[in-house]
Amino acid sequence: MNILILGGTGFIGRPMIARLQGRGHKIHCLSRDIDRASDLLGEGIVLLDLDLPPGEFKKEIEFADVVINLAGEPLAGVRWNNFKKKKFHDSRIGLNEIISKYISECENRPSLFISASAVGVYGDRGDELLSEDSLPATDYLSNLCLDWENAALKSEEHGVRVCTLRLGIVLGREGGVLKQVMPSFELGIGSYLGDPNQMVPWIHILDVIRAIEFCIDTDINGPINIVAPQASTSKNFANILKDISKAKIIIRIPFIMLRLIFASGSRVLTNSQNAVPGKLLQNGFKFEYESLEEALKNEVTPDSIQISKTSRFIDDLGIKGQYKLLTSITLNSSAEETFSFFASPLNLGLSTPDWMGFKILDIPDELTQNSTILYKIKLGPIYMKWCTLIVKWQPSDLFIDFQAKGPYSLWWHEHTIKSLTKDSSIMEDMVTYKVPFGIFGRIAHKFFIRRILNRIFNYRRFIMRLRFG
Repeated sequence: MNILILGGTGFIGRPMIARLQGRGHKIHCLSRDIDRASDLLGEGIVLLDLDLPPGEFKKEIEFADVVINLAGEPLAGVRWNNFKKKKFHDSRIGLNEIISKYISECENRPSLFISASAVGVYGDRGDELLSEDSLPATDYLSNLCLDWENAALKSEEHGVRVCTLRLGIVLGREGGVLKQVMPSFELGIGSYLGDPNQMVPWIHILDVIRAIEFCIDTDINGPINIVAPQASTSKNFANILKDISKAKIIIRIPFIMLRLIFASGSRVLTNSQNAVPGKLLQNGFKFEYESLEEALKNEVTPDSIQISKTSRFIDDLGIKGQYKLLTSITLNSSAEETFSFFASPLNLGLSTPDWMGFKILDIPDELTQNSTILYKIKLGPIYMKWCTLIVKWQPSDLFIDFQAKGPYSLWWHEHTIKSLTKDSSIMEDMVTYKVPFGIFGRIAHKFFIRRILNRIFNYRRFIMRLRFG
């Protein structure tokens, strides 16, 4: 199918694109920053400026069998004022109104329009069970969400099926709430907001992607609660995360403090919504993660990546390694397809967390042995250049890259592809590396570098799982 996606560079958008592309769909992505989108989304995506002239925008709607709008100015963790509220409106209601307008004018309309929304439509409801049939509240956030949905639902008047995704708290280490709270939990001090009995409707990001895919593959329509079957209290959520991250204490942040910082924006952080995924369950959707503990473990302490000390000697360089990273993943792709994807530097950005600020600076037309790739990454607030040299290149089987210039004293990365069947393969990574600065480097590795590498390679595995199954 032809799929037009807006918000494709976001927390949900990037893995969604990986999944859709893995299923063979043709993807057009509208973005306000084409250069950034190019660095983040990899090969094979048609990128277009979101501020297209009306005629060109309409052509993109005509192109699409499915339109997916995941765009929206972030609501949580910011102080709300009139300027912010206008941005909330324009990036949600305004954009959906434009899409619905062009759909109404099309001769060849999309069959499906999927729009993000949020469980914020229900307001603050304590422990009341909230299905899609529950009435919305009447506060600012509820009205914003309802208007957001109604702007999309206008397309139903023209024979287009519409799904509005009432998203709960999406759990993924590289975005959303976990990205915000994990630094303090990792330092040993966790927290939760407001009332300890506040109901938190959560969902693992993989199940969000699968739910959107479910919308495409079935006839489900209208508002859909995109949440796991069982919500958690705020305090229980924090305690589970405390145990997993091995934090020492949990602090309650009172509502009055949030009010001082975020003004009316504090409500989005403390509203209680015991939402249930009624429509998904009624239509036979199966969740990958029904347990909050398993969902958090998968994101915070993945067990699929092994890092250990090593004294391995790299003969080609005459250097002894200090640490070794091992991981492997089975993919529903031939060895040739797997090698082709991993061997393209353009796909490095798709499989790299966006906080690394990955950007290719120089790349040859074709990769071979002795090719060099120059790109930049960000570690904290610091940008640095990384120059990679391809030291071995055996198509469909193996390639090895070496950090010629970068932050490590040694970085030797062996990518091995093993064929299982004509349609499946195993991708194995073995990185031998060494950190600089002696004992200070070893201390940094224990507390920070090891954790960062786990995050990077876990995200890479997540994207590969979506892209190749």
